[in-house]
Amino acid sequence: MSAARILIIDDNLINRKKLRLAVRSLGYDAETAEDGAAGLNALKTGPFDAILLDILMPGMDGFEVLKRLKSDAVLRDLPVIVVSDLEGDTKSVSAAIEMGAEDFLPKSFDPVILNARLKACLRKKQFRDRELEYFRRINALTNAAERVETGLFDEESLNLAAEARNNDPIGRLAMVFQGMANEIHTREVKLLRRIQTLQCSILLLICGGLAGLYPSLSRLAAGFGANPIGMSFWVGLFAAGICTVLVLFRGGLPKLSRSDVLFFIVWAFVVGILQQISIFVLSGHVQATYLTLVLALEGLLVFAFAALMRLEDIVPMRILGLLVGLVGVGISLSERMNGNSADANFWLLASFVAPVFFAFETIAVAAKRPEHIDPVGAVGIMFAFSTILAFALALGTGNIIAPEKLLSPLGATLAALAFVTVGTNVTFFILLKLGGGVFTSQKAYVTALAGVLWGIVLLGETMSSLAWGAIALVLLGMYLVGAKTSNEPITIKRNFGVQANDTQT
Repeated sequence: MSAARILIIDDNLINRKKLRLAVRSLGYDAETAEDGAAGLNALKTGPFDAILLDILMPGMDGFEVLKRLKSDAVLRDLPVIVVSDLEGDTKSVSAAIEMGAEDFLPKSFDPVILNARLKACLRKKQFRDRELEYFRRINALTNAAERVETGLFDEESLNLAAEARNNDPIGRLAMVFQGMANEIHTREVKLLRRIQTLQCSILLLICGGLAGLYPSLSRLAAGFGANPIGMSFWVGLFAAGICTVLVLFRGGLPKLSRSDVLFFIVWAFVVGILQQISIFVLSGHVQATYLTLVLALEGLLVFAFAALMRLEDIVPMRILGLLVGLVGVGISLSERMNGNSADANFWLLASFVAPVFFAFETIAVAAKRPEHIDPVGAVGIMFAFSTILAFALALGTGNIIAPEKLLSPLGATLAALAFVTVGTNVTFFILLKLGGGVFTSQKAYVTALAGVLWGIVLLGETMSSLAWGAIALVLLGMYLVGAKTSNEPITIKRNFGVQANDTQT
């Protein structure tokens, strides 16, 4: 155990040396300061256990030093022994003790008296230090209990690991409390992850169900003689208008940085131009049920892209899932191509470009989406840019659909496509934020089934038994690929919210 450190503050050089020699002869470390200001500066250099303080000094006297010590939260409990001439300084000693000094020492002191006074002060300091440490430990337990009560805690935030290592009553209590809190945290994390999964699953059903409707509505619009580029313009314009009304109703348009604008332009080009136009073109040549099945490849492609980018773990089960899904699509494709004309087969093969755009969108938006813009605003901005791009393309190619043609079933179909587009993209954006890219790509499960059902209901299309078997293989493949498991910590909240980093991109 190291010796106690004593600070001697005295303006008289002889008195300082005399006190330092006496203190060191008693086995303590001694440091000196020639006045009050120097003494306060010395206290900043390291911890001291007691102070021997002269009262009458030029400049900053002992009273001012005492006043500053007692007003300092760190130094207020440091014991002070005032050094004074008892014959002519009794009032000063009395005043100093009233200000918080522990004891006094005459300038003509006896070493035995010095030893007794120092021991008494140091013993009192030890008791005070133990008391403060006790209160600190009790306060740590109290704070941990409050965190557990309010629910804003995880295992590390309780800060009880150090306390639990102490083999005393408080340490044992901390160990028991930490164990109970960790058990509560583990149980509630499991519950909240189930709730989070349920939320994502509901959004997945909505997003996939709406996405499955898109090929059937596109085929209906194509049947009315609309050209794909003109359709892309009007659907984008309607979608941007819907989102703008919703955003203005909710409080105003968001502000965009230069990087945000670049992101939305790229997103608009991929979704509003490449993705939409490819679907509109393909819908005019490929049966909606089979086009939906091809679009189901999105989930498998997202995993493949994420694996190549090392965003996902490559394990045998997931590789098997990727292969099973590809076999399912291959069976469906070969069954559909058997007996078809060369032209029909060309369009069936061309349909494989569409899921590439969907997969690219999922990966890109998951990685680069602007967090400060809400989903409705983000989708609205994207379609505003896509409308501008589609208008320029339609104007340049002479494929503008005249407004008067919208006063027909074509207009109703395009409006329905716009609502479906907004719903799909908004839920897609929310789902990305909650579940991550790979989990969101699993909407292809629902899209495949919903697309087949919408095709049967709206278009009267049929599927062979072999095609149904192929769909089952695709779904099995996506199940084997699965979503990435989150290992990120969750902070518990009593209102069953979940605070976690984005974990499945």
